[in-house]
Amino acid sequence: MPDLRESWIRYLQAHRFRGIAVGWALVIACDVAFGATRLDFPFSGNGSSSTPLRHEMPLALAVIAVGGLGSAMDSLEEAAAKGFRRVEITYLVGAVTVAALLLVAAEALVSPMDTVLLLLRGLLIWVGLALLSGRAWGWRFSWILPLVTLFPLTYWQVDGLGRFRWWDWTDQPGHSLPCWWIAMGSLLAGSVAIALTPWRVVRLRRVFRRSR
Repeated sequence: MPDLRESWIRYLQAHRFRGIAVGWALVIACDVAFGATRLDFPFSGNGSSSTPLRHEMPLALAVIAVGGLGSAMDSLEEAAAKGFRRVEITYLVGAVTVAALLLVAAEALVSPMDTVLLLLRGLLIWVGLALLSGRAWGWRFSWILPLVTLFPLTYWQVDGLGRFRWWDWTDQPGHSLPCWWIAMGSLLAGSVAIALTPWRVVRLRRVFRRSR
């Protein structure tokens, strides 16, 4: 118990939680004030694609939550003991939960339940992608893969028959099963990414070399 308390104290000292709170507050304020605004993006067909701003807000919430894993002591934290890792995972689960609650609170009174489900699904997908980005390039760059997804989601969002493509999780209905499978796959990939700390990768490499 003392070790866990010590880990929490060190974690709180190394991470800028005020910045996370301010970032979330700004995102939610923009969602409430401008969520219905439609954004025009380049489009593969005629004209431009038009997506409500609120459909993209979960991306920002996810990136802020995962980016909070970064600190000035990233290299030391990657080699930390199991107690510290438990604190890190607890923070991540708590941060994603808070982001989801903020999203629901902001949307429940102005959007139908199907839209709320659509936004929660997007949050889960972008959290998984942000975790993959953070593991690959560092937690401060957790925005790379989520931001990259905006191109196919806007440029190729509609097929030749004018229907939203099955993988377009920002426009498919909140109950769309294929998009929920994407969400589960993204979360699974993100979970594997955060579990693969440098010392675990080294251990796996040793096991692989011995098995050859």
